[in-house]
Amino acid sequence: MTLKEAYAPYFKIGSSVSRANLDNPLRIQLLKEHYSSMTCENDMKPMFFMDEKENLEHPEKYDHAPAVRFDLARRYLDFAKENNIALRGHTLAWHGQTPRWFFHENYDENGPFASRELILERLENYIHSVLDFVQTEYPGVVYAWDVFNEIVDEGNFRISHWSHLVGEDFFIKAFEFARKYAAPGVKLFYNDYECYAPWKLKFICEKVLKPLMERGLVDGMGMQSHLLMDHPTLEEYENAVRTYGALGLSIHVTELDIHIHDDSEEGQNALAARYRDIFKILLDAKKNGIANVECVTLWGLVDEDSWLSFFRREKSHPLLFQNDTEAKPAYYAVVNLPSEN
Repeated sequence: MTLKEAYAPYFKIGSSVSRANLDNPLRIQLLKEHYSSMTCENDMKPMFFMDEKENLEHPEKYDHAPAVRFDLARRYLDFAKENNIALRGHTLAWHGQTPRWFFHENYDENGPFASRELILERLENYIHSVLDFVQTEYPGVVYAWDVFNEIVDEGNFRISHWSHLVGEDFFIKAFEFARKYAAPGVKLFYNDYECYAPWKLKFICEKVLKPLMERGLVDGMGMQSHLLMDHPTLEEYENAVRTYGALGLSIHVTELDIHIHDDSEEGQNALAARYRDIFKILLDAKKNGIANVECVTLWGLVDEDSWLSFFRREKSHPLLFQNDTEAKPAYYAVVNLPSEN
């Protein structure tokens, strides 16, 4: 049985996908066989949608509405459409991978910053352009968008061009624009890491999600879930799932991986047990009506893809597959879990 078959009664199973994946027949087959959802790893982030050459060469033409490009995104959208795999859009807005010139007058980084009003006008037109393209040329392919990514840090809203130049309602405005232009049925998510840490969990609920919910602007919480073998505790993770679920929002686990350097049999069996525990929390929450878990996305198809080896500065073995197609003990722990309960 495949992953998507095992979890079909409960929630979608997804994977992030890179350009290299789409050039690798073995990984394409793995994606088609096991996953019912996919997320573009990088090429649908702002810097890849915004056409730097056009904007910088013709700032007067695009001052209020940034020029956009869709050549990179088309590969993922075409693949998803042709293979009937639902696609999560990631991410409309973020402090990272948004060009610095976007925030300046005339798109000139050496000039003054643009006004709040101009930045918001650019943001609205950019979001409108992206959603209009996707929904017109690929209707029904993208079923959810991460509207804003990682706006909470160090006990408050993250200090960024967004918060500094626009103000603390910057994310609310983005969700307003996304709701205005999103097709009916497309769900809008806030996405963040370490969202099970007690202080961050509370802040996200009180300062991010509830203000959005009061305005009818958000449909779900994206729990990134870049985990360690001993962090967070299972109790912390389960509490986060329960807390976000109690708000009545959909829950997507958006970027699941578990860092482990140990690729010995013992280490990989321990990883399998950790994955089983995490999936059991999510499966039980869904079955028992504790949280409306709708999708769980692994951040990478195989260990060799994982960003963690670079980020952690040591070789990581954090996923369910390795060597293009080889299933690891973690795969069997995850795929067999639904039949055990």
